[in-house]
Amino acid sequence: MRVPLSWLQEFVNVESDVDEIAHTLEMAGLGVESVENFDGDWVFELEITPNRGDWLSVYGVARELAAMLNLPLKPLSVSVDETETEIKDLAKVQIDAPDLCPRYSARLVLGVTVDESPDWLKRRLEACGVRPINNIVDITNYVLFELGQPLHAFDFETLHGRQIIVRRAKEGEFIYTLDEVRRELESSMLVIADADRPVALAGVMGGLETAISPFTKNVLIESAHFTPSGIRRTARKLGMKTESSYRFERWVDPNGTVKAADRAAQLMAEIAGGKVCKGVIDVYPLKVVPAQVSVRTERVRKLLGIDISTEEVATLLRRLQFEVTVDGDIVHCLIPTFRNDIRRESDLIEEVSRLYGYDRIPMTLPRGISLRAGESERRKLENAVRQFLARLGLREIVTLSLTNPEAERAWGLDSRDSALELRNPLTQDHTMTRTSLLPSVLSVLAHNLRNGVKDVWVFELGKAYKHGKVGDMSSTEPRRLCIAITGNCYPVRWNLPKESGQADFFALKGIVEKFLCWLGIETAHFERSEHPTLHPYRTATIKASEKAIGVIGEVHPKWLHLNDLAQPIFVAELDFEAIVSLAKTERQYKSLPQFPSIQRDIAVIMPEDFDSAKVFELIERVGGELVEWVTVFDEYRGAPVPEGYRSVGFTIVLRAKDRTLSSEEAEQVVQQVKSALQVEFGLTTRG
Repeated sequence: MRVPLSWLQEFVNVESDVDEIAHTLEMAGLGVESVENFDGDWVFELEITPNRGDWLSVYGVARELAAMLNLPLKPLSVSVDETETEIKDLAKVQIDAPDLCPRYSARLVLGVTVDESPDWLKRRLEACGVRPINNIVDITNYVLFELGQPLHAFDFETLHGRQIIVRRAKEGEFIYTLDEVRRELESSMLVIADADRPVALAGVMGGLETAISPFTKNVLIESAHFTPSGIRRTARKLGMKTESSYRFERWVDPNGTVKAADRAAQLMAEIAGGKVCKGVIDVYPLKVVPAQVSVRTERVRKLLGIDISTEEVATLLRRLQFEVTVDGDIVHCLIPTFRNDIRRESDLIEEVSRLYGYDRIPMTLPRGISLRAGESERRKLENAVRQFLARLGLREIVTLSLTNPEAERAWGLDSRDSALELRNPLTQDHTMTRTSLLPSVLSVLAHNLRNGVKDVWVFELGKAYKHGKVGDMSSTEPRRLCIAITGNCYPVRWNLPKESGQADFFALKGIVEKFLCWLGIETAHFERSEHPTLHPYRTATIKASEKAIGVIGEVHPKWLHLNDLAQPIFVAELDFEAIVSLAKTERQYKSLPQFPSIQRDIAVIMPEDFDSAKVFELIERVGGELVEWVTVFDEYRGAPVPEGYRSVGFTIVLRAKDRTLSSEEAEQVVQQVKSALQVEFGLTTRG
């Protein structure tokens, strides 16, 4: 919100320079985003917190500035010259939905001349970022910025039956709003209607058919209070955000409607030459009364750690225009209705701390801090994981936890049945929670590739969301670790072999194995499987202790083509909850080997679809403690290997802990392995 300094000074006689005023506003809790000179006047760009609807006006900011600086606040003088014509004889207001509209006030001004606004009024609106339209509309906007009360001006002669009915919309009704858009209405929406049709979306935008035009002569001024939840729901469903809805969503003083209507009527009489009808139509079925909240001085001292008297507490709260009475150590406050955020003792203590001055509150360490305080073991592990993956050359990314079905289907997933859908999504792109990190991480890679960044090695550690046992975070918000790579890991490779650092399935597999080994999960192995996002022949399930802990593979070419991507992407998603349960955080060290190792190679002929991981498992099982390490060193197809078969070469490193192995013992192990391969799998070896 933009607030001109000259307008503030009409209500509070502040003589500080601009920087000091900005600092005071910051200390009050208003975020000062910028201060700029606009046509010779300083204008503050303020960021207002959602709980302080009373700050969404020049008068509200002036009231806060006066309280912070302990200066008197000048009241806004409103005086209306009325004619003898009674408004109640010409117009009627009826509220059929008091739960959504507790109060509706109306003023009638006759004989106005619609024209340009005077220069001073146009400059004020332009300083606040609003384009002037005509004097009648400009006056309603002026009062909105001055008092924070949204108003609407109807061309009175266009209202059928000359009456206002505040009601819920009927299913199938529609309205042409001021932006010339036809909008379908739902029964949950509140409308302002005349005898026949809706003429405005309550608290959001007026209707086109009853708008002020150059031919308007008589104006009905609407000044109402609408419940924040109803306005928020309507604005979101229709995708509309206006100055009015922005204020109503945060709270507008229900007991300020008449004053705002009077102020608008006064200005229309002065600027547009109108004659104000006698009286105000004020329908107020659900009265909002000031809240009564008390605060104990001893509680203030305890929470703030300051030595403050009861009288000083009362004095500070009076500066906020609270009605204050003191009863011993207790300060009782009658809270004005423009302060909807004050509802409990802690709220008053916060107000005391703001006015007392945060800089005056001493810094002290809390008592009774546990020696074990600090990060939990779980958080320490998560941070260590992030650091480890960064050392492997991966960059951490953070993506939104909200997504939509189209974004998931772009990568072959459809989790609508298990996803949690939002009742009131802010945008169509964020309608449900993610059940997997794959779509969001792959979208990051796609975005980089489309923008010319070809080498992307990233990871994300975050939450997925699904239906689960209430109260069990691990089932409803399980953590996932997603790693994705494409291109080269080296940005500069002038002295490296062409193949080094190239992203492929085995590069990613090596990262996962290194990571799991670092966590002490030594039983991990990979089994061929399928996944809707991944290549049918280049996908594996990651298992440890007979438990599936993740999936790894190459993204299916179909989804790469659908997303207009030209280079392969490799991705792994791990169940972080399962990994944590299997991780061994305590490290065990062993001495370096004292005896030499013996290396033997065997080439196993196996069918193309045979899982070579079974050979690994067999070698380690048959060789027992003598097998130190097994790896693949070669894969061969062609004569003399039969068609449909392949020859896979394995290197076996053997070592005994207590002696030097003889060649005979090594050969015995190799023969046992070959025999077991024949017996268990029917496999033969070459050479």
